[in-house]
Amino acid sequence: MNEQEILAYLEQDKTIRIDMIEAIRRGGAKILYAAPDAVALLQRDRFCLVVSDTVEAGRRALAAVPDGICLFVAHNEASRDAVFATFPFVNHASACWQAYYPGTDPIPVPDVCEIRPFPIGELPFLLSVYDPDGDPERYAARVNSGDVLAAYRDGELAGFIGFHGDGSGGMLEVLPKFRRLGIGSALEIALHNLALSRGWTPYGQIYTTNNASRKLQESLGMVVSDNELYWMYEKSI
Repeated sequence: MNEQEILAYLEQDKTIRIDMIEAIRRGGAKILYAAPDAVALLQRDRFCLVVSDTVEAGRRALAAVPDGICLFVAHNEASRDAVFATFPFVNHASACWQAYYPGTDPIPVPDVCEIRPFPIGELPFLLSVYDPDGDPERYAARVNSGDVLAAYRDGELAGFIGFHGDGSGGMLEVLPKFRRLGIGSALEIALHNLALSRGWTPYGQIYTTNNASRKLQESLGMVVSDNELYWMYEKSI
């Protein structure tokens, strides 16, 4: 299958597969396997994205995964079950909805704060709030690439948001004293606009336990999947 045929297959269920579509379009994925009933991608040499029509087709696709890959994103139940069957060490699957913004025009940002690129000097603060055990070099690379935005209210850092390594939107954090002011929504819209300015489709994932976040995404014009994808890995018991 050529790239156009692969994208046509993925767009049969665009909402749940938008991360795979964007990975190909943005040049961040290696195609490991492609057939009329399954596709497997390697995202930045770190994890595998897979979708399949059947468990058997998923297992054929997963046979192409190189050694050392321990993280998988399965885009339906068939590919989820294929991962469990193929990689016995995988014992956990976190269910998420997927959401994407279908428009192409910038969205007006509510005038509740000032939003600008996140300053590299505040990186220790970002790590302390969002990911204390995170790799400072990895986060510094995102900040230096302009992938993280900061919100300021009355000159004080109020929150931030950014792209994850796979290109999805996330990392949203609003400090407690600035919550319920609309800053989270403003940050999300600003990140969507940043994605649009790069020619990307804004997308992100929502844990299926977080109905409040689903309602927020829908209020911002995001299309949210009814079905689920699964982040799969080995979880210590």
